[in-house]
Amino acid sequence: MTLGPWYKQLSVQLIALLTLALLPLGTVAIFQTTRVAAETDENAGLALLSLTEGAARSEQVLIERAVGAARLFRSIAPNLLDNPQDCAPHLAQFVKANPEYSFIGVVPLSGIVQCSSFGETIDFNGISSFIELMSNREPSIVVDRNGRASGESVFVVSEPFEEDGEFAGFLTVSIPHRSLPVNVEDDLENQGLVELITFNNNGTVLTARSGLDAATPELPYGLELAGLFSTQAQTFRADNKLGLERRYSVVDIKGSPAAVMAIWEIDTALSLPAQIAPAIFPILMWFASMGVAMLAMNTLVIRHLTRIRRKMDAFADDRSTHQPYAPNALFPIEIERLEENFARMSEEVMRDEAAMEDAVREKGVLVKEIHHRVKNNLQLISSIMNMQIRSAKADETKAVLRRVQDRVLSLATIHRDLYQSQDGGRVNVGNLVTEIVEKSVELITGEGRKLDLQMQIDPVMLYPDQAVPLSLVVSEAATNAMKYIGDQSDAAGIFDVRLKQDGTACLLIMTNSVGPTQDQESTGLGSKLMNAFAMQLGGKIDIEQSAERYALTLHFNAAEFQPEGRDY
Repeated sequence: MTLGPWYKQLSVQLIALLTLALLPLGTVAIFQTTRVAAETDENAGLALLSLTEGAARSEQVLIERAVGAARLFRSIAPNLLDNPQDCAPHLAQFVKANPEYSFIGVVPLSGIVQCSSFGETIDFNGISSFIELMSNREPSIVVDRNGRASGESVFVVSEPFEEDGEFAGFLTVSIPHRSLPVNVEDDLENQGLVELITFNNNGTVLTARSGLDAATPELPYGLELAGLFSTQAQTFRADNKLGLERRYSVVDIKGSPAAVMAIWEIDTALSLPAQIAPAIFPILMWFASMGVAMLAMNTLVIRHLTRIRRKMDAFADDRSTHQPYAPNALFPIEIERLEENFARMSEEVMRDEAAMEDAVREKGVLVKEIHHRVKNNLQLISSIMNMQIRSAKADETKAVLRRVQDRVLSLATIHRDLYQSQDGGRVNVGNLVTEIVEKSVELITGEGRKLDLQMQIDPVMLYPDQAVPLSLVVSEAATNAMKYIGDQSDAAGIFDVRLKQDGTACLLIMTNSVGPTQDQESTGLGSKLMNAFAMQLGGKIDIEQSAERYALTLHFNAAEFQPEGRDY
C-alpha cells in the first residue's frame, strides 16, 4: 500500500490549517512583542542614562569646577596682565589650594605666557593646538599628553577673555589625568559598566577610567565621537572596534563643550536579558499549538484510522480478520461506528465470496460435465458412423462417411480437452493439431505408404470459439494432404506442419508433396469448409499450389474471451 503524496496526509493538512488559523494571532503577538521590547529597551536606556550621570559625577564636577574657575579668572585676566609681578603668586597660591589642577595661566594673543601658576615664561607659539585655539576663539577642552608646564598628561579647559571689548586671549586651566578616579564602582561594574570616557565637541577623548589607550577599542565602530556630541542625552546599541555589541549612553556636561559616554555590556546591563527577537514568542506558541493539536489528533483519530487501515490491508491480502478493538471511555464514537461498519462489511464480503466460489465451482463442474457428455455423444456418433462404413458397399460412400467421421472425432477431441482443461476454459491447440495430424498419418502408414512427417508446433492457447474452427481447418487440410500426397514407392511423401505464435499473431503452415494420385476427383467441399472455418477464426487462408507441392498458410490473431450478450 502506498501512502500517496506527503501533502495529502492528514497531519500535514492539519498543520497547514492550524498555521493559517494562528497567523492573525502570531501577527498580533509579534506586534505586541515588538512594542513591549521597544518600551523595555527605551526604559532601560533611560535608566542607563541616569546611571551614566551618576557614574560620571566626579568627572562632571571636576570639569564644571574647572570651567567655573576659568570663567572667574578670565574676568580679571586684563588686570592680571597689567600686574605680572602679582599674577604668578596669586595663581600659584590658587593651584596649591586646589591640587586637582596642575596649571592655570593667561595666554595672550602673542602666545608668550608670563602670567601663570608656573612662575616662568612659556612660549606656546608653533603648537598646533594653540594655533587652532586662537583661530576658533571658542571655549574648548583639549588633551595634552605632555603638558608644557607640568610635563604630565593633562586635559586643558580654555575660556576666551576680552580687553576693551576686543578678543585678547584665553584663560586656561589644566587638569592632570591622575586627578581622575581610576576604577569603576563595584555596583556599576556588576550592572555591566565596561568603560566611562569624556570627549569634547571635536571627538577627542579627554578622560577614560581605564586609560586613554585601553578605552580606544571600546569606542563604537564606524561612528565619529564628534557626531555623538549633543546637548541631549541619548543611548544606542553598536559594535565596538573589537566587534562586540555594546550599549552606549551619552550625557553632556552642562556649560562645557564636553560630554560623558558610558559603555555597557548588553547581557548584564541593568540585569536585563538581551533583546529577544519578536518572532520567538509566536514561534513558541506555534510549536505548542502544533504539539497539542498533533497529540489530540493522534490520540483521537490517526492511531485509530491507522489500526483500521492495517486491518483492511490484512483483509485485502489474505482475508484475515482480527479481534475487534475494545473501546474505552476516550474512544470516539465515530471511529467505533466506522470499525463496526468495517467488521460487518468484511463478514458480508466473505459470505458473498464463499457463495461465489461455490457457484463458480458448481458451474465449472457443470461445464466439464457438459463437455464430457458432448464428447461421449460425438464418440457415439463416430461409432455409429463406423458401423455404417463397415456395412457400406461402395468405396465412395465409405470415403465420405470416413471424412465425416474424422470431423466428428476432431470435435470430440476438442471437447475432451475442454473438460480436462484447468486454464480458464482455454485449449492447447498445439496438442490438438499434433493429435489430428498423427491420426491422419496413421491412415497412410497403415496402408503401407511412406511418409516423411515434419512438425514444429507451439503451445498456442485458444478459447473454444477459435479452437474448434482451427482444429477443423487442420483436419480438412490433413485429409486433403493424405488424399493428394501420392503413393511413391521409391521416395516417401513429405508432410510439413508448423504452428507459430508471436504475441497474439498466429501462423499455421501445412505443406505436402503432390503424388501420382492427384488426379482423384474432388468435390470442393473441403476448400469451402476450410474457408468457412477461417472466417470464424477471423483469419485468411493463402494457398500455393504447383505440380509437386501444395502449401496452405493461415494467418489469424488469438482473440480474448467474448461473453455472449444477455438475453433479456
